[in-house]
Amino acid sequence: MKQVNERELLAALWGGAVLGGGGGASPKAGYILGKVALDRGPVYLASPDELDPEGIVVTAGLVGSPKAGGMGPDPDAYIDAFSFLEDVTGTKISAVNSNECGGLATVNGWLQAAGLGVPVVDAPCNGRAHPTALMGAIGLHKDVSYISRQAAVGKKSRLYVEGPMDYASAMVRALSAKEGLVAVARNPVTVSYLSENGAYGAITMCIELGTAMAKHIEHELGFDPLRAEFVGGVRNGEVSEHSVGYFAANAASAFLNGLILSVGVVGSVEIGIKGGFDVGEVQVISTDSDNAQKELARLTFMNEYLTCDVSGHTLFSFPDLISVFDAKTGWPVASADIREGMEILVVGTSMDNLILGAGMYDKELYLPLEEAVGRVFEPPVKR
Repeated sequence: MKQVNERELLAALWGGAVLGGGGGASPKAGYILGKVALDRGPVYLASPDELDPEGIVVTAGLVGSPKAGGMGPDPDAYIDAFSFLEDVTGTKISAVNSNECGGLATVNGWLQAAGLGVPVVDAPCNGRAHPTALMGAIGLHKDVSYISRQAAVGKKSRLYVEGPMDYASAMVRALSAKEGLVAVARNPVTVSYLSENGAYGAITMCIELGTAMAKHIEHELGFDPLRAEFVGGVRNGEVSEHSVGYFAANAASAFLNGLILSVGVVGSVEIGIKGGFDVGEVQVISTDSDNAQKELARLTFMNEYLTCDVSGHTLFSFPDLISVFDAKTGWPVASADIREGMEILVVGTSMDNLILGAGMYDKELYLPLEEAVGRVFEPPVKR
């Protein structure tokens, strides 16, 4: 078990934003939340092996549309959701878990843990961000005897619900459609169950990825980007235009054993909110002289980027990771924030290079994605 410091927070936000793959919420909001946690702290990160296997873990989530929800609820809402769940159910929480990796999602749980005086478990429900709540249910939706217990708190309202997993998640999603984004405490399980079904070590992976990008930039450009003022967008007047983004994308691609799929300008963006999700498509125009003014890549998304087609061929498809970097800032661009004219780099890596939770292996959970974007998705095969 180790105490987390601010530098590791900054690295977790940057690496988490990459693994968010277009979702995972705002790293700026993540910094506010994480800094409040460290100030309230201490915040301890523990592997499941360091905890009582029969201890109860509750997952922290943030549900809704990043486009509609902006920075999300106030920090107090995150602790309130856990206190609400404890009060209603009589559950004594021994550790807090994150739902997924993302710019905010990776550290969602740190403030709750600091407030409750318990550790954060390094086994989030998924080692990348995902669109639907059931994908972060670590396989509990398959247990017909399991009663999901969820507490959600927004800026204007709160909700407690218990019942079958899909019913409870739908109720929380309905509240998020009104609120934009809601902080959630949900699905108590034992540490032993989480150890077998969560993404063991994924928070550490976020920290290591963020650190790798920072070291590469410091080596090449001579400044340390792991600073609070750079969260969400590294800008430095002494570096050449675009270089930060190129070095960040290259470092992330190397760390993830991935590829840089496209370097270009966003030509068009189609986006709408359907059922509380940001759904749409992005077309990228190459800035390479050999492909000038030709469409190089087409991305579809449902909060997270789901597919990447290059020259008409699908190269990566969810749960493969597709991350879009702003060439000027070096930070990933969420699907809710991408705009025409942005200069970007698209990085992709196979699902085999990620740490995935149990929800990623269930074919049925991909049906909402297929309906949203009209594509077919294949889950990974357990080995």
